[in-house]
Amino acid sequence: MVSRRGALGGAAAAAAMMLSGCGLSGKDVSAEAQEAAAAVDGVTSAVLEQKLGSRFQSLLRGRLAIAESGHEAGLAVYDEAMRAVVTVIHDRLDDETARRMQVGGIIGVLTERAELDALDLDPDMPVEDPRLDRVSAGAFYARYGLG
Repeated sequence: MVSRRGALGGAAAAAAMMLSGCGLSGKDVSAEAQEAAAAVDGVTSAVLEQKLGSRFQSLLRGRLAIAESGHEAGLAVYDEAMRAVVTVIHDRLDDETARRMQVGGIIGVLTERAELDALDLDPDMPVEDPRLDRVSAGAFYARYGLG
């Protein structure tokens, strides 16, 4: 027989684990996505991390160093790196989790320190709110022929 205090302690521990992200964020794909982005020609380094956002959504964020100084050339490399990242997400996670993963926090940094983001790829990106923290991997599916 479990005591009331023991049951409450167990429930509190389970709630703390859920709120800390265990079980909510799912499989961590950051290492695979980072490796895929770093393998893109023109990307000199990639640092990505998967986190649980303030609305308990899974997000992937970080920086991609791009060996280009011009906007157009840098944007082409950033686009290919995002294709690699979104493809890893698509391939490794179940469909709903993959589509919902937030990727708007992945920034491309050109050699002259200019930054590129998901809205540079498509200013009319189909997101519920044109904020980077709302850009999901699913918003890229049509662009990259996924799903």
